Amino acid sequence: MDGIGWKIATAAIMLYMVYRMWPAAKHWSKNGPKGSSNDWLVASVALAAVVGFVALLIVIT
Repeated sequence: MDGIGWKIATAAIMLYMVYRMWPAAKHWSKNGPKGSSNDWLVASVALAAVVGFVALLIVIT
C-alpha cells in the first residue's frame, strides 16, 4: 500500500463523506436563509477587496 493505495483509500473516504452529507446539504439549500441583493453586494465587495489586496502584495514583491 505504497502510494496508490493511500490515494484510493482517501478517495473512498471522501466519497463516503459526500454520500453522508448529501441529505443535510439538500435540506440546507432548500430551507436555508436566502440572501438579499444587499447581502450579495457586500459579499462581492469584500471578496474584491481581498483579491485586490493579494494582487497588490504580488505586485510589490
